[in-house]
Amino acid sequence: MITKEFVLKKGQRGRFYFNVQDDSIVLSEQSGIEVNYVKEDHWEPLTIGVPLKAPLPYEGLFSCLATEEGNGIARIEHRDSRDNVKETLLIDAAIIRLALIVDADRDGTVGAAETGVANWVWGRNQRGAVIIVNNDRDVSELHPDTSEQSELASIVVPSTLVDTLPDGYRLVLMSTQHAARRFSIYRQKSDGSLERILGCDPKARDSSPITHSPPLNLKGEHCFIEAHEFSGPFFEGLITIKLGLIDDSGVETSEDSAVFRVAPWIMTPNTLPVEEVYACKIDVAGENPNYRFLSDLENALTELNIPLRVILPIENLGDRWIQDEIEFGYCQGATHTIPVVFDSPRDRGLDDFPERKLLGPDFGHFQIGGSTPNSLDSFGNLDVCPPIEVNGKKYPLGRIVFGGREYGEYSQYSRQMMPQVRRFLYAQKVQAPVEIFADWLSVGHVDEIICFVPAENTKGFQMLIASPMRAEVILERLNSSGFGDTLMFEGMKRGGPHSPFSAEISIKSLLLDTVFWNANEKYQKYLDLNNDILQKELGLSDAEIIQIPVLFQKPGRDGRTVAYFPDMVNHLVIGNTSLVPRPHGPVINGECAFERAFKDALPDRDVKFIEDWYSYHEMVGEVHCGTNARRKPFENTNWWDTKPDGGFDI
Repeated sequence: MITKEFVLKKGQRGRFYFNVQDDSIVLSEQSGIEVNYVKEDHWEPLTIGVPLKAPLPYEGLFSCLATEEGNGIARIEHRDSRDNVKETLLIDAAIIRLALIVDADRDGTVGAAETGVANWVWGRNQRGAVIIVNNDRDVSELHPDTSEQSELASIVVPSTLVDTLPDGYRLVLMSTQHAARRFSIYRQKSDGSLERILGCDPKARDSSPITHSPPLNLKGEHCFIEAHEFSGPFFEGLITIKLGLIDDSGVETSEDSAVFRVAPWIMTPNTLPVEEVYACKIDVAGENPNYRFLSDLENALTELNIPLRVILPIENLGDRWIQDEIEFGYCQGATHTIPVVFDSPRDRGLDDFPERKLLGPDFGHFQIGGSTPNSLDSFGNLDVCPPIEVNGKKYPLGRIVFGGREYGEYSQYSRQMMPQVRRFLYAQKVQAPVEIFADWLSVGHVDEIICFVPAENTKGFQMLIASPMRAEVILERLNSSGFGDTLMFEGMKRGGPHSPFSAEISIKSLLLDTVFWNANEKYQKYLDLNNDILQKELGLSDAEIIQIPVLFQKPGRDGRTVAYFPDMVNHLVIGNTSLVPRPHGPVINGECAFERAFKDALPDRDVKFIEDWYSYHEMVGEVHCGTNARRKPFENTNWWDTKPDGGFDI
């Protein structure tokens, strides 16, 4: 008797030859499998007891089709003309259940019969599993306490329904070398600890990743997967895991697969509620201490019932620019959402703060590097608009806005965001970025020239944009009304409170400075260019863009400029309240004309002015630069529900 052994999964075929040259072939027994031969151009099943005249086509080619999970057998006999058995071929098949079960329907649980595990489709109620980059610092991923959420996602390998496999076969998890560097899969050992069986060790990234797991338990395994890397220029964010049956030579005889997408990092716009505000305390002599600034800020936040977290000098090392150091965002999985802070590559005095004071249980942290950063890589140069719809295209999480060089400018002196950060932002897909021209500014940050505020209109927000023209019109009106001798910046100095250089200047004197106004006319053209870009890319009308009076200084030796007086666009937005730098403009009838202009431009907002002239403005920054706000994530908005620009389905 000849015996042939197969390991198949339900629906899979195994092929063999029974090349009999005479008499007949008869199927005498069959269970769990279906035996077929080639008849003309198709497979034709054998029927028990019905003989076939030998020889058969194609050298007696047969196939056995697995029809039921478990053990399958078939007996084929070579019989002579008197129906005597001359030779017997026994088919012994282990018909296994080969499946990966993951949370493909994104409901937060791994069901017993998940469908679409090998697909990833954008859209509500579609299929495709999600994993979060595990960049927080939980006490225990496997057994988190009641205040923590684990970033480990389940992968269930059910029982194969057979107790043993023929010699030379094993059941393993597999991945490509490229993908395996970006995740880890663990199984739980008998002592309760986790054993890495696939992927890389995130603490030793130079080590070779595991691409084939050790043999899996045929009675089933409950494994866990975590991601170590966001999508980027060389990684789409998709991870395919295969469950394969392989022989000793490494040949796969059957397989199943599951696809995961790594959750993107998402920025939070100004329309979302604030959970906490951060600011630095600066009290080093000669460093323009910010006592007044912090006092004004704390008083305003107390009224709003918003907690203020003051970063002490021992933590900030004299670096007051918390907005530039970090950008708060979040990552959303199927089971939970965690705040995740993007750490700027600027790496100044606040460099250690996010790792030491923010990274922790359910609070993630990451940084992107690879090039020498410039000022445009600080995160005052990152903003995101609220949710919008542009020409029928929905952006339910808004669009990121960042500043760069002028289009077509390739001078070695021009600046732009480093490629690694830029590529990362685009790779997240769900907040399709928009680049505007900011390199004409010495600092070069978008928060110097634009700001988004909530509004009761069809969009739900307005965009503020700096406007030298608006400031000029105000000053000309005041001059023609007899206020030309009124001083601007009364009592203030340039270069610090003890400087001998007064900032005071009359309206009339400033209006006579032709060089100053020629420069601001040029800056207005740059702002008009940005206005046109943002109108097109964000679908904004003129009524949804508010011109805020801002003037800029004459260009420096590099041709760039900074705000001439405290830039009111550069402010902190908390709900219906704007915490705005006090501009110290000309006081008319007991009120600063620039403050009045800001209030008139936004009559529905509660405006509180914060003193920042010496502690921030004279150091080339404002209220927004010196603060940072951690906001709540979007509610009832799943990033996977809407296909983004560049999104595709699997």
